[in-house]
Amino acid sequence: MWNFIKWEALQFMNNKKNQAVYIILLLLSLYYAFAVAPNYEPIEKVDRDEMQAAYDTREAFLESVEGRENLHPEVLFAASVFVPWNEVEKRRIDALDEGDFVTYASATAEWYNSMNDLIIQYGENFYYNPLYYSYGNRFAKDDGFYGYGYATSRYQEFAEGNHALSIELFEERTALQTLQRLLTDFLPFVILISCILLTADIVLKDRRNPSLVKGFPIADWKRMFGKGVVAFIGSLVAIFPLSAGLFIIGLREGFGDFTLGVPIYNTDVTIFNFTPNIFSLMPMWEFLLKNLAFLSLWFVALIAVMILLSITVRLEFINIAVGLGILFVEFLYFERAVSPFTDAYWYPTSYVQVGQVISGTRDFLYASELFTVDRGVMLVSGSAAICILLILLITTNKRFSYTK
Repeated sequence: MWNFIKWEALQFMNNKKNQAVYIILLLLSLYYAFAVAPNYEPIEKVDRDEMQAAYDTREAFLESVEGRENLHPEVLFAASVFVPWNEVEKRRIDALDEGDFVTYASATAEWYNSMNDLIIQYGENFYYNPLYYSYGNRFAKDDGFYGYGYATSRYQEFAEGNHALSIELFEERTALQTLQRLLTDFLPFVILISCILLTADIVLKDRRNPSLVKGFPIADWKRMFGKGVVAFIGSLVAIFPLSAGLFIIGLREGFGDFTLGVPIYNTDVTIFNFTPNIFSLMPMWEFLLKNLAFLSLWFVALIAVMILLSITVRLEFINIAVGLGILFVEFLYFERAVSPFTDAYWYPTSYVQVGQVISGTRDFLYASELFTVDRGVMLVSGSAAICILLILLITTNKRFSYTK
C-alpha cells in the first residue's frame, strides 16, 4: 500500500496540469502582493486630515452657538453631542501627532463605540461612514453597525493588549491580517478550486495506462483510499505557493501577531437588539487553525465527490463542473437578512466561505443564529461520509473495474 501511495504521489507531482495549477497559484499570490494589496483602502482607515476637518467643523459650530439664547432644541442637542465628541476626537488627533498609538487606540475604541450607540439611538440625525452607503446599499445601516462594532472590538484589544502597534496594524495591512481578511472573502474559493482541479483526473488517468495499474495487486477500495490521501496532501501543498505573496506583504507592511485578537460576531446581537458587546475575540492563531481544519474537511468532501464521480460518470469535465457547482451554487439562493424565510443553514454549500462561518459573518449576512461552525462541520463531514460509503460499496463489488 505504501509503495502504491509513493508511486501515485510521484505521478501526481509529475502531472503537468497539477504543476500548472501550482504555478498559477504562485502567480496569483505574487500579483495580489504587488498589485492589489498596496491599493487596499479600508473603510475605517487612519486619516488624520479627515479627523481634523471633522473636528474643526464641529468646533466652529460650537463657537457659533456659544452664549446664544433661545436656540432651537435640535441645535441644543447637537451642541450637547458635539462637546464630548470633539473631546474624544482631539485625543485621537493629539495621540497621532505624538506617536502614542496606545492612547490613539483607546480613544478610537471609545469613538466608535459612542458613535455606534449614537447612530442607533438617533439614526435620523447621524450616519455611519459615507462609504457604507455607496452603490445604493440597502443594508448600509447594518453594515455600518457591524463595521463600527468590529472597529470598537479591535481598538479595545489594541489598547489593552501587548502588541507592537502601527498604522499598518490599525488598517489591517499586515500579512496575518491580510490572510484573515482574505479568508472571509475569496481565498476559500481559490483554495477549494485548486483542490478540484488537482483531483479531477486522479482516478481517470489510470484508464489511459491500465497495464500500470495491474502492477500493484491491491484492492480497488485501497487504491481509492491511496489516491484520496495523495489528493489531500496535494491540496494542502497548494497553500504554500499562495503563502509567497503573504511573505512579501509581511516584508513590506509587517507580519502581524499570532496573539492578535480576531473579532467574532455575536449572533444574538442585531441592529434591533443593540448591546455594547457586539463582538468577542479569538486569538489569530486559533482563527487560522480553525480555518485550516475546516478547509481540510472540505478537501476530504470534494475529493470524495471527485472520486465517486470518477468511478461512476467517468468524465473529467463532469468532475470539474460538479465540483465548481458545489462551491458556487450558494450564489443562486443567497439573499441577505432572510433567516425567517430560508432553510439554507441545512445546505452544506452554505459553508464554503469558512472564514465567514468562523467569524460569524455568515450569520450576520443572513440575520441568523444558525450558520454555526458545528452545524457546518456536521453537514460537510456527513456529506463526505456518504460519498466515502458509496465509494466503498461500489469498489468492493467483484464486478467493478474502474479502468474499463
